[in-house]
Amino acid sequence: MSYKIFQLEPYFDEREIENLKVAINTGWVTEGPFSKEFIKKIQNYTGANYAVLANNGTLALYLSLLSIGIKHGDEVIVTDFSFNASASSIAFTGAKPVFVDINNSDLQIDVNKIEKTISSNTKAIMPVHIYGQACDMDPIIRLAKKYNLKIVEDAAQGYGVFYNNKHTGVIGDVGIISFFADKTITTGEGAIILTDDEAIYNKLKMLRNQGRPNSGTFIHPELGMNFRMTDLQCAVGVAQLEKFNEILEIKNKNYNLYTENLEQIPQIAFIELNEFSNFVPFRVNIRAEKLDQLIEYMESNLIQTRRLFYPLHKQPCFKYLKYKENDFPNSDRAYNEGLSLPIHCGLKEKDIKYICNTIRKFYEDK
Repeated sequence: MSYKIFQLEPYFDEREIENLKVAINTGWVTEGPFSKEFIKKIQNYTGANYAVLANNGTLALYLSLLSIGIKHGDEVIVTDFSFNASASSIAFTGAKPVFVDINNSDLQIDVNKIEKTISSNTKAIMPVHIYGQACDMDPIIRLAKKYNLKIVEDAAQGYGVFYNNKHTGVIGDVGIISFFADKTITTGEGAIILTDDEAIYNKLKMLRNQGRPNSGTFIHPELGMNFRMTDLQCAVGVAQLEKFNEILEIKNKNYNLYTENLEQIPQIAFIELNEFSNFVPFRVNIRAEKLDQLIEYMESNLIQTRRLFYPLHKQPCFKYLKYKENDFPNSDRAYNEGLSLPIHCGLKEKDIKYICNTIRKFYEDK
């Protein structure tokens, strides 16, 4: 289908192109000067003591889990409401993902339901910071200390998101940020792993670089694989980081346009925002009555739609965990009622008004 309005459009201009020209002209296509600059800029912004790059967010989570020693037979607690990679990265270590329901209000993991899922096999908690907000980390940190658990933060959507003034991804033992095409900062594919723990950092260096702490040697002290990015990707990333404030300003403006145009529609409700977190609009996420019909109507008006996450306990690949149909009612409700509206920087005011007017007309006609 040829849409009038797409869900996603990267915010690229001459700055990315110029950086790519520099990378190509200097001959650096593997990790090089732009990679080092990209890492340093992220460290300076997030406050992380150590950082390494990875091919993508999924592999970054997998590496993070390996770096803290997660193995076959272990259990890792994670929200039921997330992209599949949060749980599949756990499964690929041989460990068992253990799901926890979410809050109805903000769609973050319900911290009050975590403790009852802890067993003698539990080794870590993976909080996932959903849709441009942080989940409530203080209770999670207390539980981790009480039961001697590690914390692996999935901050794939969390660049620029702070929990009580500390950047997501550097609150636990190790954390990741993704730079996939739909993220606030994008390199197409790619991710970064953040930690303040030197031992974890040293392990990550081995795991991601063929079992070597550095390239350029054929001595491999440990087993590892190639989880590196390229300087071409990081050239794009550096340009993206330099205009982050510009991206954030546009997305906030777009979000405010949505609220102004939709808040008077009684069949629509916005996801609540928390005081302990700032908000970096990832998409405009709403609950909507008659969702299936609304989606069909919007698609017929050439607006590309996207539902919220399909609950992990319902995923065919996790049937072996044998959860019951109604074990996670809030996660189910979020999927059944939730819709993501586009917020990318390529949208014009007339586009957002067209989307909102289409939604309004749907409910008026019903």
